[in-house]
Amino acid sequence: MQNEIEKFLILFNRLENILKHSLKNLQWLPDAKPKIAEVCYQLDQVYCQLNRSFLTQSMKSSIVNPIFQERWDKFLKYYKTKVQEVAKPVREKHNKEFSELLDSTFEKNESKGGQSKEESWQEIVNSVSREARMNFNPSINNAASLLEDIFRYAEDSVDMGGGITDNHLGAMKYFEDVLGLNFSEINYKWSKVPDLFVSENITKKTDKLIEMYYEAAKSYVFGLNVTATAMCRALLEHILINYYGIHEANLAKIINLAEKRFKELKNLDLHKLREDGNNVMHKYQANSKIEDQAVIRNLLTIRSLVGSIPTK
Repeated sequence: MQNEIEKFLILFNRLENILKHSLKNLQWLPDAKPKIAEVCYQLDQVYCQLNRSFLTQSMKSSIVNPIFQERWDKFLKYYKTKVQEVAKPVREKHNKEFSELLDSTFEKNESKGGQSKEESWQEIVNSVSREARMNFNPSINNAASLLEDIFRYAEDSVDMGGGITDNHLGAMKYFEDVLGLNFSEINYKWSKVPDLFVSENITKKTDKLIEMYYEAAKSYVFGLNVTATAMCRALLEHILINYYGIHEANLAKIINLAEKRFKELKNLDLHKLREDGNNVMHKYQANSKIEDQAVIRNLLTIRSLVGSIPTK
């Protein structure tokens, strides 16, 4: 993934330089300079690869170039939609050329050796491993919907005697109805968890930080918002002590001193996260219902805090 990150940074920098850092120029320049459309296509290709990688990472975190987070966030906020619009006709052109190349190859095989197009295609498929053929992409495919297709197939299989029994269906119902697994909700929430980017320039070990963030993310995804909030509060204290070097008697004093030493932290409203965590731990009965939006806000605060960790 590091290669894709470097490609993304190079291509995004190239595009901004061509546009003279003005997004408005992307509205007319591709027609005047076709090479810009090719750069947009390449940038979108790399973006899609990275986005897929981030969505399929179990820990929701990556060790990255220190400038990557700022560049990635800028691309998503300002450039992504327009770049994809410009890239679309280039992608369609490349897809058409590839399809024509395959057709030409299949026709040659058929004329020379009598191998049909279907046989040529099957030969290509057989030469690729099942894992390589698996092109599931959570940014495009709805994982929960695909699982529902499998469950419906299983139900039909019971009726047709296809090896799936009522016990198999009962096991699925057990996970859904008793253990409360809502695959659609889990899939949606996982897509909303902010990706954590940890600078490769941080010298201290970050294993514990990443594990704690993953615990907070998992708690949110599985509907345990109180636990997720408490984990975010614990992360806040862990990061300020171990990575910002702030040591005080309690978290309130730690935050006050951190905001004095690192002015950029004042914009993060760290005391709000501290109060949210304190409330769920000390006033659980009154705060047992935590909205999803509040958890995402706290995760974003942690993400920004990690992004500002001093590296010297």
